[in-house]
Amino acid sequence: MKLLTQFALNKAYERVEKLGDKLFEANEVIDWEEFRPIIADMYDNRSDKGGRPNFDEILMVKLLVLQAWHGLSDPELERQVSDRISFMKFLGFPDIIPDYSTVWYFRERLSQTGKDQEIWDELQRQLDTKGMRVKKGVMQDATFITSDPGHAPG
Repeated sequence: MKLLTQFALNKAYERVEKLGDKLFEANEVIDWEEFRPIIADMYDNRSDKGGRPNFDEILMVKLLVLQAWHGLSDPELERQVSDRISFMKFLGFPDIIPDYSTVWYFRERLSQTGKDQEIWDELQRQLDTKGMRVKKGVMQDATFITSDPGHAPG
């Protein structure tokens, strides 16, 4: 059943892809695995103590990126991720989408540990390296702009 669902989601996404999807473009140039070591030690349920399984670190970072790039509140982020096929594709069509309180809690833990700044610094470093920057705006006009890579800090 999961394969059928994946097929249907990818089929539905084809039209968006043909029209141009800036999130897909960003997804292709950002090395998301670079974020995993930044936050991996925030999770303590990997010990013998155990605990409730966490959402994937990359999924959580991508949610925060979507939220920041599109100016979404936590509840609106949850709604948009559940509704927009481009958001779902950006996240890798996860089986379970974290609710808004999970996103809030994750962001608070990042802030308390200072890892939020590390994440944004790494994201900016990668975008600078590719000669890209994010033009923020309302959800409909958030775009990625290729800038002169000659001016990117080395």
